[in-house]
Amino acid sequence: MASGAVSTGFTPIHSGDPKGAKQKQKTRAAKIVSLYAQPPPYDAALEELETFSLDRLKVLRGIERARLSNSSEADVRKKTKELLRKYASEGDELRRDQISHFMLRLAYCQTEDLRRWLVDQEADLFKVRFEELVHKEQKDFLQEIDLKVGVVEQEEYERVKSGLSVVHGKSSNATHRDFFKVPFEAVPSLVSTRRVFLHKGWAYVGANQMGPLVVGHFKAHLRKALQTAAKSWPHVAATDETNRLAPIVAFLSKQYLGPDYSEVKANGSSAATLEEIPALSRSHFPLCMKHLYNSLQSNNHLRHQGRMQFGLFLKGIGLPLDSALQFWKRAFAPKVQGDKFDKQYAYNIRHNYGKEGKRADYTPYTCMKVISSTPGSGEYHGCPYKTFSESNLRATLQQLHISGSDQKQVVELAKNHHYQLACGKVFQLTHNGVVADEGINHPNQFYDLSRQCCSKNDALAPATPGFKLTNE
Repeated sequence: MASGAVSTGFTPIHSGDPKGAKQKQKTRAAKIVSLYAQPPPYDAALEELETFSLDRLKVLRGIERARLSNSSEADVRKKTKELLRKYASEGDELRRDQISHFMLRLAYCQTEDLRRWLVDQEADLFKVRFEELVHKEQKDFLQEIDLKVGVVEQEEYERVKSGLSVVHGKSSNATHRDFFKVPFEAVPSLVSTRRVFLHKGWAYVGANQMGPLVVGHFKAHLRKALQTAAKSWPHVAATDETNRLAPIVAFLSKQYLGPDYSEVKANGSSAATLEEIPALSRSHFPLCMKHLYNSLQSNNHLRHQGRMQFGLFLKGIGLPLDSALQFWKRAFAPKVQGDKFDKQYAYNIRHNYGKEGKRADYTPYTCMKVISSTPGSGEYHGCPYKTFSESNLRATLQQLHISGSDQKQVVELAKNHHYQLACGKVFQLTHNGVVADEGINHPNQFYDLSRQCCSKNDALAPATPGFKLTNE
């Protein structure tokens, strides 16, 4: 790969066979299962780095949606395989897998939220791949990594067979190959629920129970690698990779895979008008934009980041520049009058529409960008599922007529840092059970999907009269 790749600090343990010989014995599936102990030894064009990484992101986000949509384990495995066939099977699969993993490692090492997300999704992908291996392939893999796992030989199996049958059930087909042994402290959940046989400090774990143990090991190593990369990458990016990897890594960490909503919609039924904004806010705005709109109405002002987040959202729903200027001037009127507004605020609004300065066409913020920002005192931007206290979030959901187990599910998703999934669940609960198939990844996507769910006659029907938000 391009120079400047960050070392992970892993120290894999091999079983003694020459590495080249062992690689030849592996099946195609077994080669892909990896702790990613070393940066990939491949050359790659910059275009490939971006393409491979975006395809892997599609796989990981698809797994995330499947995992948190109450799908069964079998359905998650099936969906993962479908995603891999669609996005990760073209060309040299091993090369593509290694390069894309390390690129996302650099992109997602930047913040704790990004690191946590990548670890969770990569672990789910690893689990599916590991469980697809046959027993010999699992054994070979365990011998290669720094994990205290012992193979149960036939003679030992005969000694503990009766104990194993008590815990795991009697099976005439069971053999020593169906079990591994690990230090009992490595599997506390299995020990506490009496799902393993204990003998002389060892827990005898069925081959079909090894997944969680190995996945835990994978997650621990990846967390450590991401922390190392977080410390090292800024120095590399500022020197050797300023004009090569750094722009791609910065792009990937904020990447949204849908429309960018950068162009103001043409005049027509889909373009928002100034008069429609109040009704649209009640019926079709996502929670982040409801919060900004209501805060603006209450305070007659928003600070810079709030104006940017909400102003670009309004641009994305089709509000023309002249209407945007009227909207903000009216909203600020009690505190900012006449010439003062024109001097202090009008320029920035025209700038967002590409009419001032370098005349760039600024795009509305994606969910990733919204989530990455943290509002200070007196500020209302950011993602409410991240910034609201639990009690405030519950009160807000209650105003949306979301209560009971549904409310609990949304709160749990937010508490576990699945902010976009919490937003998607709220969309489902407030739109007659309609599911956003691709998840919610952009506030303007939420708005468009909401408009599509409503007929032309009731598109502007108020969903929650008197709705009010605070972030106390």
